[in-house]
Amino acid sequence: MTALLWAVVCFVFFQNYYPYHFFYKEQNQLFLWTNEYLCTYFEKPAWLACIVGDFLTQFYYYLYAGSTILTVSLLFLMGILYAAIRQSGLSKGWALGIAVILTTLETICHLRYDFKLGSTYALIGAALLFCCTPKKNFWVVFLAPLTYWMFGYGVWLYLILSAIKNWKWTVPVSIVILVSVFFLNSTYLLSTEKLYTYPGIGKLTTPDWYLEKLFQVDDEYYFGNWNKVVKLVEEEDSPSPEMLFFYNLVKAQQGQLPAVLLHYQPNVLGTFYRIGPDTPILTIKNMNELYYALGDMTFCERAAMMACVFSPDNRNNRMIKRLAECSLIKGDFAATQKYLGILEHTFVWSNWAKQAPTLKVYQQKAACMNQQDTISISDNAHVIMMQLLDSNPRNEVALDYILCSTLLLKDVKSFKRDYDRYCTEHPRIRKLYQEALCIWLAAEQAPQEQWQQYIKDPTVMRRFTQYNQQRGNIQFKDTYWYYYDKGKAPKI
Repeated sequence: MTALLWAVVCFVFFQNYYPYHFFYKEQNQLFLWTNEYLCTYFEKPAWLACIVGDFLTQFYYYLYAGSTILTVSLLFLMGILYAAIRQSGLSKGWALGIAVILTTLETICHLRYDFKLGSTYALIGAALLFCCTPKKNFWVVFLAPLTYWMFGYGVWLYLILSAIKNWKWTVPVSIVILVSVFFLNSTYLLSTEKLYTYPGIGKLTTPDWYLEKLFQVDDEYYFGNWNKVVKLVEEEDSPSPEMLFFYNLVKAQQGQLPAVLLHYQPNVLGTFYRIGPDTPILTIKNMNELYYALGDMTFCERAAMMACVFSPDNRNNRMIKRLAECSLIKGDFAATQKYLGILEHTFVWSNWAKQAPTLKVYQQKAACMNQQDTISISDNAHVIMMQLLDSNPRNEVALDYILCSTLLLKDVKSFKRDYDRYCTEHPRIRKLYQEALCIWLAAEQAPQEQWQQYIKDPTVMRRFTQYNQQRGNIQFKDTYWYYYDKGKAPKI
């Protein structure tokens, strides 16, 4: 009854309050069911624990699967710990109490986004192997190294249980293992610290609600639930920069970016990011979404590869999928086959990989591709967007991003230049742009003919006259004029 009650609480918490951490963990790994891939696990200790953990983690993609898999795994850990502690000679009460406490501590470790399920199975495997140890004490000499080979740091749990049962045999074996592990540094290609902790000793922490909300916005965008992204952000009093990044992506693809640009200050478009050593990891992993929405597949590929580099073991199935999409859109058959061939060996993405070449969405996306020379020594987003618009002036996402970016910087002169270049043949009449043009026309003391040429909304002209009579009045907070006078431009 204790175990069942604990399991219910665990499942309800992770399913209802912490589900998006599961999606993040699933996306940041890549498990292939091939002999070549499985053999790579033998390059490090804990190969069996890691295989089981990574195999199960890929199913976190499905709704309810993450909380179910984790709860069952932890419940199994509690049961096998109870059996192992009882076998070591402690009473039922002590065994139950210790098993519940240790399992709860392991559960708390899973609150971290980077804690692997394989670490839990390292403990499960060690406790299970202890339960299978024959009564003869000398068996610990053979089974302890086997435990380290298959379950990594789980060997310390095995040795502790063995020490409770018979410390005379266990202590010498522990010393030998500690010394032997040190000399395995070159064999397993792990740091000295990881040799004793692989696949990962967890850290006690509290639930990270802020990160969970970021993952929620990220994943809802990833799954195509754009209306939910908008709702989540608009419910916040002060949305985080990462949340605004996705909010603007949604609004831009819905043609509404100019209408919401000034709703949140400071706003975040992502066009001013410069990737460097101090860039947050979530920013690095999200940059490909910006380039994909704009239509530049070359920089999208670059960003996706960079995200793979910064993922555990340099493997990230979400980025492999994005690289496959980029190759499809570019018409690069060889690269497409390579990436789809990788995904076909997964359980979750194999069907998508088979259908992807026939999906029309990628054929439509090809119309927005950058047709200019994409060799560049800089990731200047303004240059990238100009190339995209020169290739396809009807790329409204790139158009709104280039115009809104210069407006956030209060660079009205550059805005006017880009507006004339891309909105002459295909006018983009938006209230925000009309207000910005008023500033340029007034500064240039333009003649009436020019005002009539650019300002098509009589309401904007009337309000501009009123604003000039009471500049800085908060009743004009929804206008670009107020932002130009009172707002703070982002640093670049």
